[in-house]
Amino acid sequence: MIREITVYVNNLGEVADLNETGIIRVYSKDGNQWNVVRELPLRFYRKEEKKDISLDALSIIEILGSCRTFVAKEFSELAYKVLDSMGVSVWKMDGKPSDFLEYILEKEYEEAQEIKIIEKVNFDKKKHEIYPTKFNENGYYILNLKELQDYNVGITSKQVLKPFLNNEEFCELIVTCSHIPNWLEEELNKLNLKFNYTKAGQNDYIVVINKSRI
Repeated sequence: MIREITVYVNNLGEVADLNETGIIRVYSKDGNQWNVVRELPLRFYRKEEKKDISLDALSIIEILGSCRTFVAKEFSELAYKVLDSMGVSVWKMDGKPSDFLEYILEKEYEEAQEIKIIEKVNFDKKKHEIYPTKFNENGYYILNLKELQDYNVGITSKQVLKPFLNNEEFCELIVTCSHIPNWLEEELNKLNLKFNYTKAGQNDYIVVINKSRI
């Protein structure tokens, strides 16, 4: 759970626009109390004012530390892109930090929990998909072998493909893989199946296996 929230404020301690001169303040929650643990005066220069924003970005990274929640009144497109590229959650708020720190903390926690659930559901779903996917009623199948092995550590191409090739009634199977399994050609010859392949990238191959007998 996040314990720090960064807020861009003006000299009155209210949330400021990132196009204005202000102070980056990192608030940390200790018990029921929010305290400023570090701060940095900053002017977020617009692109037309300063071509190289790398030093500003480095200053922001340094003051943020492990904090990944940033609050301001308004964000320029450039500021948003810089913060987003750093994996920072951006919030637009108004008023004083005491008005919204607890609210943001609660919402960030809820979102983090939702993301965990979504990731787990997607992972479990993909983890159990260890069989080629049928994509039409004419017996055409597809298998992303790279993704399958990423989600199922220890599963070999032979464990997945041999049962399918030997038992499934299919017309054509398209396999995407990082390399062509060294056992595959011999097995296909035994089954009198046609196949061809093409290199789709530096470490990507597409293998097409056809049920039509040789």
